[in-house]
Amino acid sequence: MKPISKTHIVLTVVAVIVIAWLVLRHRNDTPVVPTSAEPTAVTEQPLWQSVEVKKENISDSNQYYTIDVSYPVTKDDRITGQFKTFAEGQIAQFKDDTSWVSDPSIDSASSGALSLTIDYKEQKSTLVDAYVFDITTYTGGAHGLQVTRTFSFNKDGRALTLADLFTNGEAGLKTISPFVQSELTKKAISDAKWIAEGAAANAENYQNFVISDAGVTFIFDPYQVAAYAAGTQNILVPTSVFKTIANPDLFTK
Repeated sequence: MKPISKTHIVLTVVAVIVIAWLVLRHRNDTPVVPTSAEPTAVTEQPLWQSVEVKKENISDSNQYYTIDVSYPVTKDDRITGQFKTFAEGQIAQFKDDTSWVSDPSIDSASSGALSLTIDYKEQKSTLVDAYVFDITTYTGGAHGLQVTRTFSFNKDGRALTLADLFTNGEAGLKTISPFVQSELTKKAISDAKWIAEGAAANAENYQNFVISDAGVTFIFDPYQVAAYAAGTQNILVPTSVFKTIANPDLFTK
């Protein structure tokens, strides 16, 4: 066998190096096609069906009274229907309470001073959407009457009640009532008996509330815990007061 020359060996090595370089270059120039992966699950965001879309107004008047009522139209027809029913119920009650104006023997019936006014504001926290309705009526007498009505909804549009605020409703009322009574007493607007009765630990006294990121504000109408002249009382109960029994779905930590 004829021995391999050094020149042949060198050329062979060079050829191998060139081929290797070309292969590597081809690999680097080839676009990388990503492998298919499992689709990432998309978390459906809450739609906040209770959010106001527009304001609906109802007006009525005659020689005896004026009615000016507003309520929100929301993304959810059921929630809107709840507000509409509430508004129409208030109007019907007002007309019933002022039915005496049709008696011609009553001189004041022609004064046109009787009135019903309902307006509202929306207050949204991180986890709750609330509506506070201010109802002002004058059906005769020394002065009108101011009443508050609140509606609250979670992110899914479910209506919330007082029982939803706590993991233990009975314990919740017994926890917040002393705090509320103490705060009212500090205001020096009423006597101890009036406050003790109007802010006692029963559900009827605490129906009107607004949840915020700071806690829950309870609203007490005139005459509930103090005289009419004292006005509406709003008492914020910080979450720290009832943190051990606060509903984690409604209050931020």
